Amino acid sequence: MNISWDLFVLLVFGALTIYGALIGKNKILGILVNLYIALAVVLISGDMIYSFASNFSLISNNFAVTEFGVKTIALVTITGLLTIKSEVSGLDSGDSIGTLMTGAYGLLAAGLFLSAAFSFMSFSERLALDSNFVNLVYNFRVIFAFAPALLMIGSAFIRRR
Repeated sequence: MNISWDLFVLLVFGALTIYGALIGKNKILGILVNLYIALAVVLISGDMIYSFASNFSLISNNFAVTEFGVKTIALVTITGLLTIKSEVSGLDSGDSIGTLMTGAYGLLAAGLFLSAAFSFMSFSERLALDSNFVNLVYNFRVIFAFAPALLMIGSAFIRRR
């Protein structure tokens, strides 16, 4: 069975939207913040990470090392480590919000992750995927970068305590 990139994009959006709705606002916000941190790290040091991985014989002899693959794995790994560490440290407390809102945060987390990952590809690599959804997500990358922060700020002003 050969999975298309369109199906992959839809599965990631669906999975993170449902996951966000199930885990609650504070946890999905934590994941979004961790994703922003990981994205900053990979954007700043991604070329160094790729250079290390492609020159490290244990990795390059056993796996096909591409810039997209290395940077995406770094993004996922850093986000995962930050999320696990923040949950263990108890940095995840607070009140809850409706399932619809947390689902929206999950959707935005998926868009941020996918748009960041696709930005690690060159134009010709994205074109070779022949996927309308990849192009759609990539074209909305600025929206996916700002929308979670704007939603967090907007929801803070709407709710009164």
